[in-house]
Amino acid sequence: MIRDKNFGIIVCLLLISGIISWVLYFKEYTQVDTVDITKFPKSISGWTAEDLPISKEEYDILETHNVVARRYKNIQNEPIYLLIVYSQHNRKISHPPEVCYTGGGVTILENVKDKIPVSAGKNIISANRLLLELRGTKQFSYYWFKVGDSFTANYWNQQALIAVKTLFGQPHSSALIRISSDISKNDEKGAIDRIKYFTNLILNDLNRYLP
Repeated sequence: MIRDKNFGIIVCLLLISGIISWVLYFKEYTQVDTVDITKFPKSISGWTAEDLPISKEEYDILETHNVVARRYKNIQNEPIYLLIVYSQHNRKISHPPEVCYTGGGVTILENVKDKIPVSAGKNIISANRLLLELRGTKQFSYYWFKVGDSFTANYWNQQALIAVKTLFGQPHSSALIRISSDISKNDEKGAIDRIKYFTNLILNDLNRYLP
């Protein structure tokens, strides 16, 4: 009888602990970020950047001002567009961008998974690859999520990583990383190669400026 009673107490404690953890995960965080990602380098291996405007409405949707929106160009004047949305505490900021695209009149022609080899081909980043069209202009856009030191292409995997890292007291900051390139002269391969090349250039900075 005593053994059954002790077992019941342990089960209740585990249930209470689980409920508290779940509530803490879904609570609304108001802490201010101590990391400012706008310090992300504007000059990277021959690519230089200019900031792109972000409207108040866009900031309201993102629920953070810790955002980098830039157009980088190389010496051939080829553009790459980089968007980073980051928060140390608010898990909701890094949502999939498809809804924003369709709401802005952009047509999504393709939505598939693709792999970006990094670190001399020893590792890969799994990313979402979108083929977009707006007023006759086509663009490839790759995006993925970063949680602490982990990368994932899946939104729900990202949410699960945040929950697990929070539970175990590990760094659980979250970020959406999106890199885009216009398709010039129907050269789809050139646009994709440019995105993957640029990803490798900024990889160390992503880990440094998005802890």
